[in-house]
Amino acid sequence: MNPTIHAPVSRRAPAAPSRRRRGGVLVEFALLALALYLVLAGMLSLGRWMAVSQAAQDTARFAAREFALFPLPAEITFDGALTDAGFRSAVYDPDQLVVDIAVNPPGPALEAVFDAMPVVNRALRPLMITSNVSTPGGSRRLLHMPGALVDSPTSPTGLSVLVPRILARDANTGAESLVELAPVVEEVGPGTFPISGSGIVGLRLNVPFQSATFTAYLPPGLSSGRPIEATELGGTNEIIGPGPEGAGPYSGTFGLGRLEAFGLRARPFRRLVAAQALFRREIVL
Repeated sequence: MNPTIHAPVSRRAPAAPSRRRRGGVLVEFALLALALYLVLAGMLSLGRWMAVSQAAQDTARFAAREFALFPLPAEITFDGALTDAGFRSAVYDPDQLVVDIAVNPPGPALEAVFDAMPVVNRALRPLMITSNVSTPGGSRRLLHMPGALVDSPTSPTGLSVLVPRILARDANTGAESLVELAPVVEEVGPGTFPISGSGIVGLRLNVPFQSATFTAYLPPGLSSGRPIEATELGGTNEIIGPGPEGAGPYSGTFGLGRLEAFGLRARPFRRLVAAQALFRREIVL
């Protein structure tokens, strides 16, 4: 029986892609990469915004409860409570919003610092950010609440934090023309804290959220919706980040941040998260 012999089949090698096709693939990839980047950046910014908002609201509720349960004189005011030594050591101390992590590096040293803090200051830890700060005494690496770092002679680090509220902008550039510095924790409805008022803790927690990936724009119809320019305003507070000329979502004299967009120094997308909580004070007369 003769074996069947199969003749080899000739196969043509695949043609190399032309230069035009290779260039088209690169263009398609660039367009898709840009779209994917925008989607990813939006997801990250939105997710962080939601996380900050949720953490701020949870902390505000916790703080209002602790303010209400701590045994204070019936007629003491909200501001008076913040100056009470026992209250500051147990519940909340505005002078413990900044930690020098060069002196207390992450690990046992940093954990010991937070373990010794009042309960509300400890609850604020998830909202804190890390910055390289230029001060008259030299560069420092700090863990702190976002906002403007201000001098505080009674603070262990010599610094505390106030939160900038933008009250007015330039109509053409969007640059801030009037900024108010508010406390991180403030009273809602002044005069309600004493029992002769309503005996209610009305508390607001101010936490600025600023995006690292998106810039802020003027509203449509105002200067053609251009990015808001980042300019520095004078002040007596310290400087977050590399300084007024540095970039970053929380850099600058007031910690309002600066990003590069279309060759322009622009402000990052910003929202001030103002979480509020009410809790009736428990007082035994």
